[in-house]
Amino acid sequence: MKKILFIILSLSMLTACERKIDEFPASANGLDFSKFVAVGNSMVAGYADGALYLSGQENSIPNIMAEQFQTVGPCDFKQPLIGTEAGVGFQPIPGDIYCFTKMVLKIVPDKDCAGNPVGTASLKPGFVSNPDQATLKQQLFAPPTVTGPYNNMGVPGLSLQAAFFPGYAAYNPFYARMATAPASSSIIGDAMAQQPTFFMMWLGDNDALTSALAGTDQLLTPADTFAKYYPMATGALLASGKSPKGVVATIPDVTTIPFFTTISKALPWNGVTLDATQAAGLNQLYFMYHHSEIVWKEGQNPFVYIKNDGSWAQMQAGDLFLLTLPTDSVKCKGMGIADQSITPIPRPYPIPAKFVLDGAEQANIKARIAQYNVVIKATAAAQNLALADMNTYLKSFESGMVFDGVKVSTTFVTGGLFSTDGVHLNPRGCSIAANYLIQSINAKFGSNIPQANITSYQGLIFP
Repeated sequence: MKKILFIILSLSMLTACERKIDEFPASANGLDFSKFVAVGNSMVAGYADGALYLSGQENSIPNIMAEQFQTVGPCDFKQPLIGTEAGVGFQPIPGDIYCFTKMVLKIVPDKDCAGNPVGTASLKPGFVSNPDQATLKQQLFAPPTVTGPYNNMGVPGLSLQAAFFPGYAAYNPFYARMATAPASSSIIGDAMAQQPTFFMMWLGDNDALTSALAGTDQLLTPADTFAKYYPMATGALLASGKSPKGVVATIPDVTTIPFFTTISKALPWNGVTLDATQAAGLNQLYFMYHHSEIVWKEGQNPFVYIKNDGSWAQMQAGDLFLLTLPTDSVKCKGMGIADQSITPIPRPYPIPAKFVLDGAEQANIKARIAQYNVVIKATAAAQNLALADMNTYLKSFESGMVFDGVKVSTTFVTGGLFSTDGVHLNPRGCSIAANYLIQSINAKFGSNIPQANITSYQGLIFP
């Protein structure tokens, strides 16, 4: 009898301590999301897998946030949908642009340097299709499938200062398709015109990322320029509505994303193994080409690359290969050593600067990002904005984190966080970022906005 009574009492105590849904009801705590506006670059726009495409936009960070905001009040969120699942990305070339579709994972047979299959296969990103340039350009410049104004003012390629440029549409087709007045409007102006009641701004990544993607530290936005324009951007949004609130995000350390870490994990910086005869031959060859500063020795040797000042150097521990490195040229043509296809005497074949981010460049980029983040944090504090420290948060994924039984990390492809371009998040990664922004809003404003269920969002699709 005593045993039965103990069990009954235990069950009643467990029931009393069990968290009930109505104990923590969803609440905006006075926040008004009826006119939610998001400002940023490609990460905000829903750009992923190297292109802008329909489901990427539908799973954009601010769109996921808007869906959660709807649980505490009205929140209509309109995006400039592109209307193609194959997607469109572009690169400017002199006098024109070059377009391409999004990338997907494909099973690619491995081949030797003669082009013969070797009996194995690898998962590699590849374009989903290759339609002609005329079709892709038509899709890129076509107006969105829904009419504006658009709550999502995320524009791929956008830098902080460019957000203020009148007529920026002439330089960026992604903005041209959604600008209110392509010849004269600015992104900040279009966002202000909507008189947001709440805004999200994740802007400034490209002020560092654009330079890093080019394998250099020479394209970084000056720190004083960033310090001038960042509070101007948030201040303009705050002044445009009726006492709006907002959340801003810090800039992640771009050198930790898969685009910069993947190849370096598989290809050592000193992956050139030579015997004494080969080393002597390379020393003679480099002397002939007036690069006696490059010294080869028996055993392990660093690859040779061209620095951004035009000088040649051998790589050092910590230098990073970019994901764009043509590994077939390294494997089969001797890139980083000597071009054996040139006879009778080969020539030195250094890796071009655009494929390497060396230690000094990384240090300068990290230092500049740190300066940007000081400005962002100070602005958030001065203007009473919620702050999502994405820089610190995303670093925690290097070793992996578990959400609802799903482990995600920054590892390329298998980590489940990034898309196939190694730069942008996949839908599941976007849901995790959206949740962190929501957590920051709840912590700052005392709201209780429910978080998205990340298992409802897809990671990479495997063939």
